Amino acid sequence: MEPVDLLLVGCGMMGARHVRGLGELERVAPGSVCLRAVCDRREDLAAKVADEAEGLLGTRPLVFTDIDDAVREVPDLRAADVVTDPRSHDPLVVGLLEAGMDVLCEKPLALTVERATLMVDVANQHGRVLATAENNRHDPMNRLVRACIDGGVIGRPNFAFQTNTIPADRIIATAWRHRLAMGGLLLDVAIHGSYILEYFMGPIEAVVAQTELIRKHRSGPGYDGEHLEVEVDAEDCFAALLEFGSGAQGNWSGHFASPGHNLNQRLIFGDEGSIACPSDRSGSPVEMKRGSETLSGDDLVAEVPGYALSDLESALFGERPGSYSFEPVVTDRKLIAAEAHSFVAAVRTGADPESEGATGLRAVAIMYAILESALAGRVVTLEEILGGSLCNYQEMVEMAE
Repeated sequence: MEPVDLLLVGCGMMGARHVRGLGELERVAPGSVCLRAVCDRREDLAAKVADEAEGLLGTRPLVFTDIDDAVREVPDLRAADVVTDPRSHDPLVVGLLEAGMDVLCEKPLALTVERATLMVDVANQHGRVLATAENNRHDPMNRLVRACIDGGVIGRPNFAFQTNTIPADRIIATAWRHRLAMGGLLLDVAIHGSYILEYFMGPIEAVVAQTELIRKHRSGPGYDGEHLEVEVDAEDCFAALLEFGSGAQGNWSGHFASPGHNLNQRLIFGDEGSIACPSDRSGSPVEMKRGSETLSGDDLVAEVPGYALSDLESALFGERPGSYSFEPVVTDRKLIAAEAHSFVAAVRTGADPESEGATGLRAVAIMYAILESALAGRVVTLEEILGGSLCNYQEMVEMAE
């Protein structure tokens, strides 16, 4: 097949990471994509990413500072990869979809549920592929957990426990992630957990939660080493109880301002056993306990005949890994390569990508269910959030500067 001609929109931290992922994809599946152009309002960032792309992909993409110029001047563009801040996602993505392009959009899919719904609706109206860039589902250890659940290794799942902490008062990559106007840390960081929880447990139907803002000022280096100072106005701590459509329950918390211990743990309990899931991207083995029996690594893999990675993911990680060990930057580009391949396959065949637009919409809705519940002081259903009847917190986000 001919490579998919691609436009990259956004050349900051994540844009550069996406280019490295495309380089990894071309290493294991040559001819998947042709990066024709890159676009960023800052020409210096776009040029830097274009230089790196040339080294990884063999040709230098054209550099633009205006997306309309890129679409107009580069013929036969088939798809776009949008890697900008969340407030800009919907206007950029809608314009690209209406121009006849398929789009992969970084998470969160949009700043609010209403904006994300518009993106999904426009994609459907124009018959275009819309995918959300959520790469942790491609982690082989998460694939193994899902295979264990599907294979009945722990019986019927009835409870999920998940907690994540991030240290103290540092800047988490970029200053804008700490601002209400961009949705805050819960929308941009905690949202990873919503994808994985639904991947393992099925749809979340209701949430009751509390949230808190702990660190009102943060300082330190950003992703590029530049010293940053930010006044924080979006919550950095939450605790939520979940109800899944299956009847299972969940307990999910996040503390992104811990001055002491750090804890990242995910447990899935069934009526016959439990699974301890390693941290995403760590490569540590999954552990299953069933009565007095404990299995992990290759011993657990042997118990799950249904566990097999796709051809592309096998080329990246091996066919049936029980664990893996790569430097974090290597794991990152492998997972982004898998994410990009899922999108490219959808563009070529019309099949649904791993995380389609509707999946990204649900993830945004789950995070706002938590935030809206805390604001309203009551149980909130996903139906309320997706239907737009409860959006008080999101209105605050829209008005924030």
